[in-house]
Amino acid sequence: MPVQKPDIGRLVDEQAKAIGLPIAPQYRDKVILNYQRSLAIAQPLLDVELDDALTPGPVFRP
Repeated sequence: MPVQKPDIGRLVDEQAKAIGLPIAPQYRDKVILNYQRSLAIAQPLLDVELDDALTPGPVFRP
């Protein structure tokens, strides 16, 4: 099954609306561009498949 690319414009609009952050129209294209770049930078990390047998380390509580 092919992976669908997200609609970054809609994603930016909905997230801004959800947190009450107005994005001026003249900056919207740059916000979308930065979001796309952030996704590209993060993609190699997101592609790493973790073994289900891995468990998180213990939490230190003094």
